[in-house]
Amino acid sequence: MSISVGLNCPACGGAISISEGEKVLNCEYCGSLLWAEGDAGVMTVAFRNVQARDSVLRATQEWWRKGFKARDLKVKGKLLECYPIYLPFWSTTTRVAGWICGYEERHHTDRNGNTRTERIPKEEMVLHDYRYTNIACDPGDLGIKYLRNVNGEASFADFESIPTFESTTSKDEMVEMSKQNALTDARSDANVPHITFERVTAIPKHISQIYYPVWVVRYSYGERMYMVTVDGVTGNVLSGRAPGDALYQSLAVTGGTSAGGLIAAGGLLIGLGSGEGALAVIGVVAGVVILGFTYRFFRHGSEITEGDFDGKMTTDIRKELKKGLNFNLGGFRI
Repeated sequence: MSISVGLNCPACGGAISISEGEKVLNCEYCGSLLWAEGDAGVMTVAFRNVQARDSVLRATQEWWRKGFKARDLKVKGKLLECYPIYLPFWSTTTRVAGWICGYEERHHTDRNGNTRTERIPKEEMVLHDYRYTNIACDPGDLGIKYLRNVNGEASFADFESIPTFESTTSKDEMVEMSKQNALTDARSDANVPHITFERVTAIPKHISQIYYPVWVVRYSYGERMYMVTVDGVTGNVLSGRAPGDALYQSLAVTGGTSAGGLIAAGGLLIGLGSGEGALAVIGVVAGVVILGFTYRFFRHGSEITEGDFDGKMTTDIRKELKKGLNFNLGGFRI
């Protein structure tokens, strides 16, 4: 036998009823979309820490050997601290439903060089669930903002023995952020380049709070202190800071400076020689961007960071070049 509960719509005051197990309903009087929440509030779960200190240290030392970190880090790195903590995260599921209409443009050029633009109408139905996680406290310099793993053994057995960070953000903030993110992702997934009309709704389906075990490892190299965090469930490194290698820095500076100078000079010679001023400017701009990327790599290369650090230097040169060359120049798109 199902249980039905009588409630009042918070928007218009009309009488509504909800059956056991229902989460989302519409008011038949004003049409408001409502989300039902139990008296117990947000469901909270904790994952059991299954990693031991020895396995965490092995994962850290293995991480030292990867990438462009100092080649003698595994010899000169000194482990100082290794301890677990619990971090709180919000986990939400938001459904987006509706329609997105618009058009895409296709350009056609005939044999005479004449170009015409054709608009192709597009109409996409949207019905998708989006799941997000976000840390529910200030992580400081840990470099962790999101959960990489949402599976594990649920248990509060370690709560008394492992330090726990308390949540400092509200459920309502997370719900609103998830709705906005879901709408943005839904528009992107619909792949309608030029939107002329949309009728989409973001519906919160589920929210919970997850306390997740994370190991913090602190170590020194030379006179500086560094940190690594390790997943207490999977044993994977989540984030970390490490000293960079001087050889890699010098190679990057030498190669980047040479490439940037050659591209700038080549662009000037070709552009001025052919009378195409735009080509000359494009060459100079490309060379300057590469020089700027080289400077940033050298400037930040003394420290390697992995994880969700604010202002982290990216080492993907394709992204840097795309970002640096994204502007208009006298009718030319660079």
